[in-house]
Amino acid sequence: MPNSDNLETRIPTLSEIRARTEVVFGRQPCLWQQKVAQALLRRDQDVICIAGTGKGKTLTFWMPLLFSRTSIQIVITPLNLLGEQNVRVLEKAGIRAISICAETATVQNFQAIEALHYRVVIISPEQVMKDGGGFEQLLKKPLFTSHIIGVVIDEAHCVSTWGEFRPEYRELGRLRYIVPDIPVLVASATLSPEALQDVKRLLHLRNGDKLVTIHRSTDRPNIKLAVRAIQGSLRSYADLAFLIPDGWKAGDPPPPKFLLFFDNIATAIEAAQSIRVRLPLEFREKIKWFNADMSTAFKIDEVARFAQGDTWGFFTTESFGMGFDMPDIRFVGQWRATCSLATLWQRFGRAVRDMSLVGVAVLFCERDHFDQYRKEKEVRRSQR
Repeated sequence: MPNSDNLETRIPTLSEIRARTEVVFGRQPCLWQQKVAQALLRRDQDVICIAGTGKGKTLTFWMPLLFSRTSIQIVITPLNLLGEQNVRVLEKAGIRAISICAETATVQNFQAIEALHYRVVIISPEQVMKDGGGFEQLLKKPLFTSHIIGVVIDEAHCVSTWGEFRPEYRELGRLRYIVPDIPVLVASATLSPEALQDVKRLLHLRNGDKLVTIHRSTDRPNIKLAVRAIQGSLRSYADLAFLIPDGWKAGDPPPPKFLLFFDNIATAIEAAQSIRVRLPLEFREKIKWFNADMSTAFKIDEVARFAQGDTWGFFTTESFGMGFDMPDIRFVGQWRATCSLATLWQRFGRAVRDMSLVGVAVLFCERDHFDQYRKEKEVRRSQR
């Protein structure tokens, strides 16, 4: 267990954690959230937290900071935009945070981090594992690492599923040897048993009573699920025309806030363009495409417009697939059955994160996936 004068020696009770969280964040945490925070504050246990999208995993990242005035939380996140979103949330609570990505990995920023100017450092795996990078240099300084209260691996399923094209994810386990005494919290809504074993192995998580597992339901009862066979040609996107009714004109109600997911950028753009033409020219910018080719600054602006209702919907890829805390997205669709079940559930989980709302999520898939159409196809083939 690290020796640090900056960490309180007494572990707070669950009621103390609940009370202070409510004062600072204005939210009463659930019992499972309190237990995650308490486990991290013990400083000698790793934590696995599996809970549904929108259930409040992110709040558990910040709760331990309320019990140590100079402690730092490191959060490793897959998407730069998630970092920017969390920085804004923390600033409202009076907690200074910084998001480190390729554009912000400057000498000045790392000096400010070392000087404890920030309580939270949100960083990409590429920056964490960069040889000779600023973060690697910080981890070599015992005075700095003595302030680290934990390392959070957000969207931890990416460790298992993204390692092929983002190899730094599979290297994160080296942190156990660089800073062996610092607790690790892995959090996800979609860790299958197989992925969980992969994550434990790759990250070298502790075992036995040194590993706390909090596993909540990943059900989202306020999302109505449907599967719909694609009737038109795949390139026509006629099955998505319902988003903008025929003859829509100025003064008509806009569609509910929506997301359509595609597995490549070109298809998302093509689909968006096919639906935009159903709107009068001056309204076509209400529907956008959103993907990794856009700059972080541009995406931040676009997400703000979407949140405010200036933009009605995005045709997007994995760039909007995880973690965004937007409460009122009423409709989410996945175009074609091309992703894993875990990815599909992450994407559907963008819908109605406000649990008082009801939303719809639809998988649009090729007719060949339906028994009815397969049988009809066999009948036609036999009649030739």
